[in-house]
Amino acid sequence: MQNKAKYLAAALLSGLMLATAAGAPAVSAAEHYHVYNYDRWGEATPSQAGYEAQRSVSGLDLGCGAFNTPSDLFRDWNDQFYLVDSGNNRIVVADRTFTKVNRILERFTLEDGSETTLKAPEGVYVSEDTGLIYIADTGNSRLLVCDEDGNVQMELKRPDSTLYENETFKPQKVLVDKAGNIYMVLNNITNGAAMFNSEGEFQGYFGANSVDATAEVVANYFWNMIATDEMRANSSRNVAAGITNFDVDDEGFIYTVTQSSSSEADRVKKVNPAGYNLFSALEATFGDLDSVYDSNTNQDYSTKMVDIDIDGEGRINCLDLETGRVFQYDEDGNLLFILGSTSDQLGGFSRKVSALETMGTNIYVADSMKNTVTIFSETEFGGIVHEAVGLYNAGYYAEALQPWREVLKRDGNYQMAYIGISSALYNEGNYKEAMKYAKLAQSRDLYDKAFEGYRSEWLNRNFGWVILVVVGLIGLWIFLHIRSVRKKKNQPRNLVEMLHEGEEE
Repeated sequence: MQNKAKYLAAALLSGLMLATAAGAPAVSAAEHYHVYNYDRWGEATPSQAGYEAQRSVSGLDLGCGAFNTPSDLFRDWNDQFYLVDSGNNRIVVADRTFTKVNRILERFTLEDGSETTLKAPEGVYVSEDTGLIYIADTGNSRLLVCDEDGNVQMELKRPDSTLYENETFKPQKVLVDKAGNIYMVLNNITNGAAMFNSEGEFQGYFGANSVDATAEVVANYFWNMIATDEMRANSSRNVAAGITNFDVDDEGFIYTVTQSSSSEADRVKKVNPAGYNLFSALEATFGDLDSVYDSNTNQDYSTKMVDIDIDGEGRINCLDLETGRVFQYDEDGNLLFILGSTSDQLGGFSRKVSALETMGTNIYVADSMKNTVTIFSETEFGGIVHEAVGLYNAGYYAEALQPWREVLKRDGNYQMAYIGISSALYNEGNYKEAMKYAKLAQSRDLYDKAFEGYRSEWLNRNFGWVILVVVGLIGLWIFLHIRSVRKKKNQPRNLVEMLHEGEEE
C-alpha cells in the first residue's frame, strides 16, 4: 500500500528525475498536479501527460445561468452535449465546442397534452437508432422518453410486474442499445441494471455484480443454514454492490462501473448480451493499485468509480469519485494515462465529480460541486501513445515499433512500450532482443514465447553441429560401454576361479 512517505517522496523526486532525464522534455509542465503512471513493478512514478486541461466551462460562460449540481453528461451523434443540470431541474444542450447553448429542456408535453417538468434528474441518454432522448427523472420516480422538442413519447414508472419486487423506482442513469432496449441504474437496487424492452415492458435485471467468497461470506452462509428465522433476520447480509454507471460501445457490449464492491472484478466490467463479464479473466486493476494518501485531509482514499465512457477508438475512460482522476485504458485493460486530481486549479476537481464524456481527442469531466465542465485535450505525447496502441491492437506490430521507441524516449518507465517493442521484435524474428524487452516489461508470457523462438532458431542454425555432438557422445558411450564389458570378462569372477587360475599357472 502506498503510504505517506512514498507518496511525498514520489512528488519530491519527480522534478529531479525529469531534470536528469537525458534528452527528455519536462513532464506535464502545463498541469497543476503531479502526473503519474504505473511502471512495470507496479510503482507509481512521474510520467508524461497524455492530456492537458484547456478550460473550465460554467453555466455563466454559456449564458444560461449557473449550473447547480450537474450529474450527467452525454454527447450525441451530432456532437451536441446534453448536461443534466440536476439542481436546476433541466437539461442543457450545448454545441460541440461547448461555447453556446443550443436549447434547454425543462418543460415537456405529455401525450394527453398536459405539461410536466423535471425534478432532480440524474441521467440522460440520446439514441441515434430511435432518435429519442431518455431522461432519468429521479425526483419524479420515472423515466421520460421524448423528442428534441420535449414531446413525451413514453413515461416509465414502477413496473407492475411480479419480477420487480422493489417498492421504490428511482432511475439514476440510463442507456439504450441498438434494439431499443432500455437499461436503468436504479437507486438501492443491487440486482443489476433494470431492463425494459422498446415498448417499456420490464424484462428483468442485467449485469448483476457478485459477492466474493471471503471467509466472512462463507461463515455467514453456513450460519444461515443452521440459524432460526429470527437469528437470520438479525444477522448481517452479504449482498452484491449495485451498479453505479454504465456505457455501451459500438458493438453493443455494455460496460459497468461500481463504486464499492466486495469483488475487485466488479469495479469495471464488460458484459456481453448473456450477462457474462468478459473482463473476468483479465489480469488488470482499474483505478489506483493502492490507496492514495491525501496530506490535506490526512486520509487514505481508495478508488470509487462513478462513471465510464467508451470513446470512438474503443478506449475505456473511468472517472474516480475519490481522487477526481480519469483512468484511461485500451480495449484490453492496459493502463494508458491518468489525468486530473483534487484541487481548486484548472484540471483539478472536488470530491464530487459526477460525469465523464469524450469527443475525438478531448475528454470532458463534470464537477457537481464546482458546477463546471473541464475540457482536456490530447498532448503530443498522448497522440504518439494512441498511435502506437492503435497499431499494436490492430496487429500491426512492426508499424507500431517506431512510435513505441519514441514513447520510451519521452518516458522510460512506460510499461506498455516495452510490451509493444517486444511484440514487434518477436514478429520480426529478433528473439534475443524480444526477450530483453519482455524481461524489462516483466511479461512472463512474452518472454517464454521469445525464448522458445530463440531456442528453435539456435537449434536450426546449429543443427549440424548438434547432430555431430550427439553422435559423438553416443559413440563415446558405446565405446566406453564395450570396453567396460570386455574388462569385466577378463577379470576372475570369484575366489575359486582365482585359485584355479593359479593352479593352472
